[in-house]
Amino acid sequence: MSSSSTSRDAQNSTDKSSSSTSLTTGKGTTAPPKLSTQDDALELNDIRQDDANNSNNGKQPLPIEEDIMQLARLGEIGAIKKLFDSGKFDAKYRDEEGITPLHWAAINNQYALCKFLLESGADVNAKGGESVATAAMWAAQRCHYYVVNLLLQHGADPLLTDIQGYNILHLATIDGNAFLLVLLLHQEIPVDVPDPQGHTGLMWAAYKGFPACVDLFLRWGANVNAVDEGGLSPLHWSLVKGSPSCVQKIIEYGSDRFAKTRDGKTPAVVAEEMKTLSVWYRALNECGYDREGNLRTLPLGLTSVIRTKQFTSKFFFFWPFLVILFSIFALSNMIIYISIPVTIAIVFGMQWVAQRVANLGPPEYRVLQRTPFLAGVFAGSLFWVGVRWVFWVLPTTYSSHPFLNFFFALFFGFTTYFYGASMLEDPGYVPKLGSRNQQRDTITQLFELWKFDEDNFCVYCMIRKPLRSKHCRRCKRCVSKHDHHCPWIDNCVGANNLRHFILYIFTMEIGIIFFIQLVIAHVESIPVPPNAQCNIISTALCEIISRDTFTIVLTIWISLQLIWVSMLCVVQLVQISRNQTTYENMRGHTLDYANPASQAITSAITTGTTSVDIAGLSAAGQGPNPAIPPTAVPPHRRPPPHRHDHGCLAQWKKLLGLDTFVATAQDGLDRRGGGRYRNPFSRGVVRNCKDFWCDGASYFGQMDSGRAMLDGEVVNYNRMYDMPFMTRSGGRAGSGMVYRSVAAEDAV
Repeated sequence: MSSSSTSRDAQNSTDKSSSSTSLTTGKGTTAPPKLSTQDDALELNDIRQDDANNSNNGKQPLPIEEDIMQLARLGEIGAIKKLFDSGKFDAKYRDEEGITPLHWAAINNQYALCKFLLESGADVNAKGGESVATAAMWAAQRCHYYVVNLLLQHGADPLLTDIQGYNILHLATIDGNAFLLVLLLHQEIPVDVPDPQGHTGLMWAAYKGFPACVDLFLRWGANVNAVDEGGLSPLHWSLVKGSPSCVQKIIEYGSDRFAKTRDGKTPAVVAEEMKTLSVWYRALNECGYDREGNLRTLPLGLTSVIRTKQFTSKFFFFWPFLVILFSIFALSNMIIYISIPVTIAIVFGMQWVAQRVANLGPPEYRVLQRTPFLAGVFAGSLFWVGVRWVFWVLPTTYSSHPFLNFFFALFFGFTTYFYGASMLEDPGYVPKLGSRNQQRDTITQLFELWKFDEDNFCVYCMIRKPLRSKHCRRCKRCVSKHDHHCPWIDNCVGANNLRHFILYIFTMEIGIIFFIQLVIAHVESIPVPPNAQCNIISTALCEIISRDTFTIVLTIWISLQLIWVSMLCVVQLVQISRNQTTYENMRGHTLDYANPASQAITSAITTGTTSVDIAGLSAAGQGPNPAIPPTAVPPHRRPPPHRHDHGCLAQWKKLLGLDTFVATAQDGLDRRGGGRYRNPFSRGVVRNCKDFWCDGASYFGQMDSGRAMLDGEVVNYNRMYDMPFMTRSGGRAGSGMVYRSVAAEDAV
């Protein structure tokens, strides 16, 4: 973009970005990052208009077979080679504005042509167009990072700047593609390299509102307190856009909450001017500060204790023990008109206390569902059932029902063990790489395999993602054979603990049934109290309940758990028979692991936007299979849109597994109707069940990380990167299977 057009944009823009000039008294050196008239447009948008300005210029248009620029756009290698052989053009040809065929090939994602031009002697660092940008910059604005990587390998200088002083890192940040940023940051580009106005990449990402890019810069070591020429820090710029995630992340990394610009404006003043005060207050609250930005404190020096994860995790885990005890005690010792309101008050009051502790605790515990609180609800229920059985139920039933007590004790022990194993065991975290050199090697390998995409690389863990793995935002790790994150065990369920988790819910189901039978026998053995009186229920029912009200109320509470536990058992049994995880079940197997061509979608997390158009544009720039012309790459398969239901009902549906149960039932109906999803891991019901239950690993011990069985063969999901396929080792059916990986280059 020319300097004159930049000036017009700065003067004529009426959107939110231009309004931020009020932060700096209108001085040119402290104006916000310069954008075009449309806030989401790129600085190099005028490149697309260069064609119109450049093709005619009052001259007769050339035939297409002699128009090298048009041929470059179309990727016609053969026609361009003929022009080179005829001597009319060469690879270093430039038009009146300095644009080369390499520029047009790069911006149109013509990978094969770019390679041909580079091998023919094209100047990889030639600048052209009104923006005076290199071909790598042109490719970067369209997120064609396979082309960018090719140009970098052939000597493209990532520190060159365009007419506005932006290098390729700035331009990639403006677009918000995290994968492109990962590639560039591994090129040894200084993370805090400023543009002419002193804006760093972190400032740009904060201003544009790209949480994934902000997180990436901060984890890479970007200076969170850097300032531009106007004295604005990344925190100031994040409040201009008002992205809650960006503001919170920058505060978490220690940004100065009271930093002043050259005009003396603090972040609070900027938030007020930009009308993002609600975002500012929310971010402060999430990070444990009051509205003035001061750390919230408690008397007796408790603040430092509560802010430690060791204390808060134990508090949230054991607090429900008291909630359950007080609630059941109130229900069993007061008349019903008083007990119900008192119980409600106890539950909400103690939950309010827990939420207050959460507000003062570590940032990751701000939301109660993300704490061990729900795990404590189950553990507390299990504890009080055990106490009640030992001291009240067992003494009255051990002689009349010895076997029932024995089996209850057995399954109570199993439930406790498998619950603890599921909660404390490593679910199958994919090992991280030890250095950035290893990360760079992994990225290089993925580029060679045409698999540098969100299905095969995690921008948070900086690792190659094995098949069936998923990054868990709660655990902040990639988990192999990821099933789901379960708040009832405060842990992910994955390759290492999936069987323990399923055994935990099955033994709990059986244990609850045994406990109900024991309580019935226990109540029948107790004589009716002489003064039993009830207000609502019948006399007969009153005589039963009054015999041991506490135990009966506890049993009713435990019996309610049978609803969601039964549904969860059904879902897991179905998924075992299909060799399917909960995540795959909810996604409907729309990701085709067996397809060697990269068909990933650059989602909102990696592109930094929820715009369908931008996501589609980024996906189109992932790079084709080398055996397929870029223009012939089929459209990317998209997963079904995720419905983001909000509200209390939606949260409880998810917590109790109702959404998974409904999805499984619906999938069963679809299968009956013939609409089958392709599951490349299924080997039939019998074989799938044998693989899961008879894999040779101990039921009472820690499994080798990522180890599992697939069609009778031991596999490791931590290192499974290519979909194995079966080849018969003999002519007879059932004579055995041999696995080998399917490489990307094996298919066309």
